[in-house]
Amino acid sequence: MIRLFFAEGCPYAQRTWALLKRLGVPYEAVTVDLSNKSAEFLALSPTGAVPLIQDDELVLFESAVINEYLAEKFAWSTAFSGDVKQRARERLAMKRFDELLVPVFFQSLKEASVLESKPAWRREVTLLSETVKHAAPGSLIGLHVATHWLRMGWLAPKSPLVVAIRESAGAFFEAASTLPEIVSTTPDAEATVRALKAKFGF
Repeated sequence: MIRLFFAEGCPYAQRTWALLKRLGVPYEAVTVDLSNKSAEFLALSPTGAVPLIQDDELVLFESAVINEYLAEKFAWSTAFSGDVKQRARERLAMKRFDELLVPVFFQSLKEASVLESKPAWRREVTLLSETVKHAAPGSLIGLHVATHWLRMGWLAPKSPLVVAIRESAGAFFEAASTLPEIVSTTPDAEATVRALKAKFGF
């Protein structure tokens, strides 16, 4: 049986938790206290971050890698588009969402001028919106963005970045964030906001 090491408030861990629910496969959930990580978890994890899965002798970390593995292992045929070029666009959009849009959003909560000094995020939003026009909210890219989208809305619904996504791809993001597997794994909003503010100091 797959073991999932996760922390409830973590959007990356929520992605994998939601996917396991979506796939309907048995798993053992192991909660990790991020302020007091167990010796067992640290022995498995080279990064000390969640999520992490253990599938027999295989140990994987990084949510995007884990989720692609699970989608392939359990033959989720609609995880990505059937078109090879669209599949590549979806993978790229997921990678850029994590590497640019998420960090810029959190940086902007401390320093609003970041959105002016790093205008590349606008192009990324445009490319993302073009990609999701041809994707299903219940696909892997939907699960990928939904967990952060919820937190963005909780923390700064009027952020220019959030507004830009809402205007260009709001229907996709809202549909993805209301999927049953996302709703059932979503932590308490107020507690999560408090924890994020304490963690990032904004």
